[in-house]
Amino acid sequence: MRKPFTLVEVLIAMSVLSVFLLGLMQFYSSTESVLSSGVERTEMFERARIAMDMMANDLTCVYYSQTDGDLTPFEYSENSYFKVSTVRPEKLNNASKPKTTIVGVRYEWDKGDQALVYSYDEAGDTFDVSKSDCSGNKTELVEGVTDFNVKAYYGDGKKVLPGLVVIRMELVDTRTLRRIKANPSGKEAILKNANKREFRRMVVIDRGQPKPKL
Repeated sequence: MRKPFTLVEVLIAMSVLSVFLLGLMQFYSSTESVLSSGVERTEMFERARIAMDMMANDLTCVYYSQTDGDLTPFEYSENSYFKVSTVRPEKLNNASKPKTTIVGVRYEWDKGDQALVYSYDEAGDTFDVSKSDCSGNKTELVEGVTDFNVKAYYGDGKKVLPGLVVIRMELVDTRTLRRIKANPSGKEAILKNANKREFRRMVVIDRGQPKPKL
């Protein structure tokens, strides 16, 4: 007949098991935190990639003709917006002048969500994207933007079409976005300690214009 466990032995076994379970819980919590952080970082990179791809595509498809002085192909304000006259692939035809779409990207820093707003006018009419109430179809390009900057480098003094455009924007992570949406009134305090990431995209424009000397 086996000798029963004493109270001291039971207490020791329970203590060892408790320590093991506590370590296991800490390991699980750390693993979950790392995985969650990785997912949030991936989502932030994906938001930035989609926005940058759209802006770069419109810039590289800019309409520019040295003989056509009626249309301004590109204009910008360094910390707020840019506007480009672009040619959509589906708008190409045999006409001497393809149908253009005026596209504007504006940083709506005065809105609660601090987003990049994408506007366009398929009729090709000029609209003032420098103002938040500009005409055209408007949609949010990417949310969680805390800073936006555009720099254009020209090859001549006329500054009609740049040869290089550098776009820079700063985004907060997905967790911060969720916290802001849950507590809009505490946005400023949340942003002070938020995880932010800076993204840059260099877009080369080649339409036969003078190249910038960097």
